[in-house]
Amino acid sequence: MRTARFLLATLIAAATPALSPAQTPATPPVSHAVEILPATRLAALGDSLPAGAMNAVQVGRWEGLSDMLGRRDSDGIPERHDDFTDIFVVQRGTATLRYGGTTDGAKLTTAGEWRGGTIRNGSEAVLHPGDIVVIPTGIPHQVLPSAGEHFIYLTFKVAKAPQH
Repeated sequence: MRTARFLLATLIAAATPALSPAQTPATPPVSHAVEILPATRLAALGDSLPAGAMNAVQVGRWEGLSDMLGRRDSDGIPERHDDFTDIFVVQRGTATLRYGGTTDGAKLTTAGEWRGGTIRNGSEAVLHPGDIVVIPTGIPHQVLPSAGEHFIYLTFKVAKAPQH
């Protein structure tokens, strides 16, 4: 878990501007080394994502950590994860994050993954480029892009530590 957190901190630092470009294979190999995701590469990947409700591409592969660079052009559905924390790093656009409260009508889609329904009694926050959001395990959340904008963000999923 310490390795995943160290890599996450490195990746968050890499999401800021002024880093040099790098090339990455289409399917990244699992990495056990420090990597930098240059802002120029992330911008190019974001520009390459097609329009649509949600499109995403994996930017790397690290043990204990999964990731994606996503483009969202329309409202997401509420979701809740039983086994991992989501961390968003906003790259471009603005969106409202609806979070907390409870979900009515969510359905179990895969093990530990709840999607759909409506978030009740939650809170809302407007997200801007450069914002970092940590959504702990079990917290309902939904991304609602601002009208007419492409919301592009990195998502890192950190697995919950096993109970001893």
